[in-house]
Amino acid sequence: MSIPEAVVQCWLARHRVQRGTSSERVSASKEAPIPLRMDVLSLLGPSADGVLSGDDQEGPVPVVGVLAAWSDLVAEQTRQKPVSHTVSGLTQHLLGNVDWAYRQTWVADFAEELEGLLKTLRKVSGIEPVRIPLPVLCPSCEMRTMVREEGSGWSAECRYCPAIKLSAREYGQLVVTQAQAVSMSGEV
Repeated sequence: MSIPEAVVQCWLARHRVQRGTSSERVSASKEAPIPLRMDVLSLLGPSADGVLSGDDQEGPVPVVGVLAAWSDLVAEQTRQKPVSHTVSGLTQHLLGNVDWAYRQTWVADFAEELEGLLKTLRKVSGIEPVRIPLPVLCPSCEMRTMVREEGSGWSAECRYCPAIKLSAREYGQLVVTQAQAVSMSGEV
């Protein structure tokens, strides 16, 4: 799932979910609750211009704020005109410059922040990524917890060990190593 798709899913999840029946109604206030989810609105709403201190922002930085900060940095360093601060415009600008960004010293921070943003959007929208269980043991915890997660960019990762994220080559090597161990132990 891409960031624009996740934003759409979040927008669709902006209404509160009705829980329980009318006979279970309990009220601590005479005022009606807000009919929309504030966490979704904060995430999808506008972002302040400039850097926010920890005291100014409650919860995650809005999507446009994260994308705009990176897009503005790219535009400044490549001497391009800044783009419109819309999710689609910012995403297209970042995708158009990804080859250049890949060669920058800050690329790891860029990738980590966008991955975190996508995870936040998925969590808020209630959409969990598709996880395909893999038939190998985690090289760290030695449990059968390896999965391929849709959209993560990794061929395999452990659900419980955050440091275990394997490329296609590394995953292939792990499969070969574990298959050899099984065949040598006579379990085949």
